[in-house]
Formats: sequence, C-alpha cells, structure tokens
Amino acid sequence: MTYRTSILALATAAILWTAAAARAETLTFLGKSYCPIKYEINWPFVTKAKKGPAQGSGIQANVYELPKESYEEKSAVELGSDMRRLRILAAPVQVGQHVTEDQSLVTYELPLENLMVEKEGLSRAKLNALEHGMASVQFRLAWLESHQEDLKNMAGQQAVAPNTVRSNAQDIEALLLQRDYLSQEIELAQQRYDNAVIIAKSKFGKNLDLRKLPREGSIRAPSDGYVLWVNSSLVPGMAFTKQATLLTVGKLDPMIIRASVHEIAAQKLKVGDQANVVFHAWPGETFKTTVSKIDYVAQPAMLQQPSFYEIELTLPNPDLRIKEGMRCDVAVTLN
Repeated sequence: MTYRTSILALATAAILWTAAAARAETLTFLGKSYCPIKYEINWPFVTKAKKGPAQGSGIQANVYELPKESYEEKSAVELGSDMRRLRILAAPVQVGQHVTEDQSLVTYELPLENLMVEKEGLSRAKLNALEHGMASVQFRLAWLESHQEDLKNMAGQQAVAPNTVRSNAQDIEALLLQRDYLSQEIELAQQRYDNAVIIAKSKFGKNLDLRKLPREGSIRAPSDGYVLWVNSSLVPGMAFTKQATLLTVGKLDPMIIRASVHEIAAQKLKVGDQANVVFHAWPGETFKTTVSKIDYVAQPAMLQQPSFYEIELTLPNPDLRIKEGMRCDVAVTLN
C-alpha cells in the first residue's frame, strides 16, 4: 500500500510539474520606448483651417499634428492664419530642459494689426452701450407702468380717453420686447468679452493688464514636461512665413514600451501580466513592469499575411535614463 501511494504521489507531482511548466510559458518580442504624451507646437497658429482636438485658438501655440497626407509648404495666409509672419524675439529653450505648464517658451513680435484686433476684442464699449440702453429702457418701462395705473384710474373717472390707456399699454409691450432683446444681446456680448479675456491671458500671461497689451506674444508650454526637440531656426530675429514645427514638448516619466505581437501570442496575453524589459543600451540590466494595454484591432497587413497586435507596457523613468526610440527585448511570463 505504501509503495502504491508513493508511485501515485510521484505521478501526481510529475503531472503538476508538467502543468506548471506549461503555464510558465515565456513570450519574447522586440519593443521600443515612446513618450506617452507629446506635443508638437507648430506655426502658423491656424484660426480658420481645420484644427485637431488638442488645438487651441487665436494666436496661442496650437498643439496638433499636421495632416500626414500633406507635406508641401504653405503660407500662413493659405492656412488661414491671422498672422502673416512670425518674427522671433527670444527663444531661451534647450533640448532636455524641464518646463512647467503655461511657462513662456518663445516670445514673438505681435504685428500692429493683430494688436488692434486684440484690443477691439477686449473693449467693453459695445457691452457698456448695451447696458446703458438697458438702463434707459428699464427706466422708461417703470415710468410707463406706473403711469398706466394712473391712466386706468383716470379713465374710470372719464378724465382721459380709452385710446390713451391702450396707447400707453402698447408702448409698455414694445419696451418689454426691447428689454428682452437687449438682455440677450448683453448676455452674448458678455460671453464674448469673457472669452476674449481668457484667450488674451493664455497668450500674454495670467497677470495681464487689459489696459496695456504688450507688443509681443508668447508661446507657452501646454503641459509640464521636457523639451524634446527644437527647430534649429528658432533663434531671435528669425521670421517664419511658411508652416513649420517650432518645438516639441513631452513627458518622460513614465515611458511607454510598444511592441507588435503575433496573433497567436497576443491571444495568450492579458493586461497585468508581469514582464521583464532589457534595453539594448544596457544589456546587463533588467527592468520589471506589466502589460498595460492590448489592442483589439490588428495592425494593417495583407490578407495572406499574419496579423500583429500592438501591446503597451508602462515603465517608470524617474532618472530620465530611458529616451524615446530605445529598442528593447520584452519577456512576458504567462501564468
């Protein structure tokens, strides 16, 4: 009985070991590091052409990607910009420099015609005129409504003609319509003014004195991060007249590792799987991470070719050692 029990135990252990070995399958594939968030700041600051979802408005630096199908140079006017040229006054930025959100990166000359448009947008003249008109209407309306009661009493005593009462009532109705119209106009003018103030402060700084607009504008950092690339022509005195990417700002911590995985291996993976990453730049060092994303849509391929799915792994980068574009080997141990 003891012998049979030992044999059974050994057989069970062998089966469990075989199953465990099968479960401990390791998948390996090539990956590359990417910034999770990257902003390309371009000029012209298009206000009439089609914009991307992350793009701003006016002459503030817009963050978007130029259409991949269009690489030919176009003038600022052709792209619908309000500024015909961008003359750089200062650009104290360097690759690798840490920047904070709303920090001024580049200062440029604001053309006089654009400055006048800015001042017109920040003027309260129209809003003040509408509010003055509303005050006059309300004063006149209050007087007519009070006078209407007197006219009704006088009409009851046959001291005034009924037509006088009706005429005064019609004047009240007309003033009520005018009051409603002015109320809507004031609300719209107030919204336009408030929006103009918000846009102006995004261009010139949050502490902007609305009475003293500067003759210069600033391209500001869209987010905290690091300067990844700077146009070599971005120097004081340079005047841009064609579309151009000025600089790129991105986040470096954490980094994203992307890899294309064969369809057979991809169906074995799940979010949360443990992975070891070894960069070709540091072959003796292993970084531990987990799978953070698995695409459900395959990358484009011919019908007769196998499909590959992109996966992502999030990797902390506090010392900024990992740069974008570094190749690495990824090993995922399946459970």
